[in-house]
Amino acid sequence: MYSALPLQASEAHGSSVDQRVHRLVHEHLDAVVRTLAKLGVPDGGLDDAAQQVFLVATSKLDGIELGRERQYLLGIAVRIASHARRTVQRRRETPMDDGFTLAEAGPLPDQLLDERRAYALLQAIVAELPDGMREAFVLFDIEELTAGEVAELLEIPIGTVASRVRRAREQVRQSLLRARKP
Repeated sequence: MYSALPLQASEAHGSSVDQRVHRLVHEHLDAVVRTLAKLGVPDGGLDDAAQQVFLVATSKLDGIELGRERQYLLGIAVRIASHARRTVQRRRETPMDDGFTLAEAGPLPDQLLDERRAYALLQAIVAELPDGMREAFVLFDIEELTAGEVAELLEIPIGTVASRVRRAREQVRQSLLRARKP
């Protein structure tokens, strides 16, 4: 027969695990979703991909160093995004954008349209970057990780991170210049 003490200890352990998972999701969900989107996961798959990131992290919770959770989660997000991009490329169907959005109190419609066009252009340009360059660019310039953190996540030398980010910036700049020409 089981005694009450081990049950209470396991409940306390389960509670601390639940609390840590809840904290991970609460503190890092936005960064994970943003990273997945920037790395090419389609809008319709963002929720599933984010859930996969946190499921993987939950299964490896003991291996995540305290204070380095964000980097760990973004590393998982890079791999999930890579898999999601390959999956989308294998599919023949194309998602339809119905263009329906709810009216918002705020910027004028023409301002929203300009912002959405600019955002869509940037997304398209970033999507054209080769995978390695895109990953380094998104993690370094958009998610603002240090070069050392990016190098560790992608398992590449810091010099390679710097080179990929520099080349990605130049490619983005050239693409923006081409897009501005009538």
